Amino acid sequence: MQLGFKDIAGPLVSMFAACISIWFFVLSRRLSRRMADRSLNLEAHKMLLDVNRQLIADPRLWVFYDDHPICNDRELNDNSLQFRAKLEAFAYLQLNMFEIVLLEVPEPSTGEDRNPSSVWCDFYFDTLSRSSVMRSILERPNSARIYNTVLLTLYDQWKTGAAAALEQSAPSD
Repeated sequence: MQLGFKDIAGPLVSMFAACISIWFFVLSRRLSRRMADRSLNLEAHKMLLDVNRQLIADPRLWVFYDDHPICNDRELNDNSLQFRAKLEAFAYLQLNMFEIVLLEVPEPSTGEDRNPSSVWCDFYFDTLSRSSVMRSILERPNSARIYNTVLLTLYDQWKTGAAAALEQSAPSD
């Protein structure tokens, strides 16, 4: 039994159509992922703008950062319970922003090929380094129940790195 052109052309056209479908599936998946990453990045920046609005509305909130010069301004020093609650709420705002972003961003790149995820991780680590308020919240016993493991794992990594940096900078006996 001999196969004719029609017998061969039908399966070839079907296989070609299947290959094109697979190609478009791959392209649409890549585009969808890029759009989702871009959308997350835009939303993250909107949250960051909200943090900035809070700092503009009440400059005393800059005491959130231990090394900010406003910490030394006696006129702006406010130890009232109401302000301390506001400062803690500001810390929770920042932690919630980091939690959302760090949970959803792609894996950070290492080395010189930094991606937006690397920048967010570095921003989180910098904030941890500069804010004892944020660290105190993360050290509370209930933080493991209210924050995701990604945020807490990165906090543990930061603590390990901070401890190592302190050991290196300590004078040797």
